[in-house]
Amino acid sequence: MIRPTHRNIAANAPLIPLRILLPAVCLCLAALLGGCAGQEPDDAVPVQAAAPVFTEPPSLTIADQSGHLPLMGLAGGLFCPELPVTRSAVCTLLYPLLRGFDSEILADGADVLAAAGLLPWTTEDAAVTDDDAANYNAADDSSADADGDNADDASADGDAEVTRGELTRLLQNIAGCLSGGEAERALAAASDIAAGGDGDDAITRADLAVALERLAGREPDEAGLIIAECLPDDVKPFDYAWAYIADAVTGGPVEPASPGVHRAYDWLYAVWDDGTLVVDMDYGVWTFGLDGRYTTGSAELDGYIADALETSGANGLTGDDALAAAYLYIKYNFEYIVQPEDMDVLDPGVVGWEYERALRFFRNGGGTCYGYAAAFGLMARALGETAYIISAEVNQYYGAHSVVILHKDGKDLIYDVELEATRQERHADLELFGIENHAIYHYWYEPDWDMA
Repeated sequence: MIRPTHRNIAANAPLIPLRILLPAVCLCLAALLGGCAGQEPDDAVPVQAAAPVFTEPPSLTIADQSGHLPLMGLAGGLFCPELPVTRSAVCTLLYPLLRGFDSEILADGADVLAAAGLLPWTTEDAAVTDDDAANYNAADDSSADADGDNADDASADGDAEVTRGELTRLLQNIAGCLSGGEAERALAAASDIAAGGDGDDAITRADLAVALERLAGREPDEAGLIIAECLPDDVKPFDYAWAYIADAVTGGPVEPASPGVHRAYDWLYAVWDDGTLVVDMDYGVWTFGLDGRYTTGSAELDGYIADALETSGANGLTGDDALAAAYLYIKYNFEYIVQPEDMDVLDPGVVGWEYERALRFFRNGGGTCYGYAAAFGLMARALGETAYIISAEVNQYYGAHSVVILHKDGKDLIYDVELEATRQERHADLELFGIENHAIYHYWYEPDWDMA
């Protein structure tokens, strides 16, 4: 069962959506320009940045979930997970779901919302229609209290933020009206919300996604959501409640990811046979970190590889086209440089040296054959290729050398970017991209092609 995680939330500043930040920036520029034109600062009229407008999905009941329809919407591709949720927003998104439960008490849902203070009336006080609940803003309703003044009545303020305690009590009230699995789902949602922080804190859209997903009985497929690239632009894998958020905004259901490695969001991920992500362990020639991404174990080297894949254009390509873009990038953008630390010659068959050599290669703008092979080989791995980076010997004198070997279409293909880059001036037709001729190479290393 997937539980929301609060990893990294306290350590990272909340993401400010561009559509919120941009008006504020424009206002500052306008103030500066106005001052240049002779306008006094006191004459400036404060302008409040517009709040994001979410395109929420149509009102849904539990019965509608057979088609796995979206539960929440986006604002220009953004989810704004840290944005506090108002009472009217909770009414809009939660009320329709309540009508679908197997409970006479929740036949129209208004009683439970009122019990949590999210509506200023009960079904005995007024007839609540679906449209009323979906579009309700209690601040506009003068009948919410005896004197008709909503300003001092917190329960009647549709723009008031919902606290964690309020949402927890609401979910507990819902559970009390249900039985069996439906009650368990509501209690699980209440438990998750209560555990997220102090009861007086305002809940966020991320919190609400957890509650709605729990109530709807949906369990997000983490691997499927990542591989299908279902995450909103401002949500990353392993952010708080990221899988619930992605599932809540996605129409589906999402197709399960097949076992093996997959490229998504310009990163490499891997999926086990049971459909779960490979996290924090080795998988074939790759290592995957806590965020599920392929990593070399060095943030600096990971950054160099990511930049190289973007600059080379490989990110926008697939298969041999992507591989060729990476190969040509290394060939034409780096030089053969011999640093003192690169003078060490590796014995044929030695492995595990590629990370250190690749890091020096990118830092220095070049290196020896070991650096060329390491840099290209790690780029190939990041593209999802089972690339073996090996030390070898070349030509009739068996001089020390390094190449990359890939297994494609049942063949062991050699990629020798350094030899092609440094010898092509004399041999214009020299092409060593994926060659089958192993006669000029001598190496003692048997790659394990069974593990992809």
